[in-house]
Amino acid sequence: MSDRPRILVADDEERILLLLETVLDGAGYEVRTSNNGTEAIKSLEENEVDAVITDMNMPGANGIEVINATRRLYGPTIPIIVITAYGSVQNAVEAMHHGATDYLEKPFDMTELRDCLAKWLKEADNSNTQGPS
Repeated sequence: MSDRPRILVADDEERILLLLETVLDGAGYEVRTSNNGTEAIKSLEENEVDAVITDMNMPGANGIEVINATRRLYGPTIPIIVITAYGSVQNAVEAMHHGATDYLEKPFDMTELRDCLAKWLKEADNSNTQGPS
C-alpha cells in the first residue's frame, strides 16, 4: 500500500462526494470520486485503488455491480464499504453476499466511517503481507 491509501468514493449525491473527499483527504487518503456506478467501474479499471466506498442506488451501475467489479478486478481482500440512504436488512445481506466488507446507513458519523475504513485497510494490508500458512 502507498503512503496515502487510494480510496474510490462512488455516490450520485454531489454533496456526499464533496464531504467525503474533504474528510478523507484531511485524514490522509488520496480520494477519487465517481458520481455514478458506471463511472466508478471505469475508474476501477483505469486506476489502482486500495479501498472502495460506494452508494447502493446510483444511475448506471448500482452498488452491487460496483462491488462485483471491485472483487473481479482486485480480489477478496480490498475493503468495500457500502453507504446507503435506503438501508434494510435485505440490502445489507445482499451487499455482504456480493463481497462488501461493511455497510453504513446514511446519515453516518464521519468518525465511524474513518475508523471503519482504517480498520479494514489495516486488515487488508496485514492479509496481503502475510505469507502462506
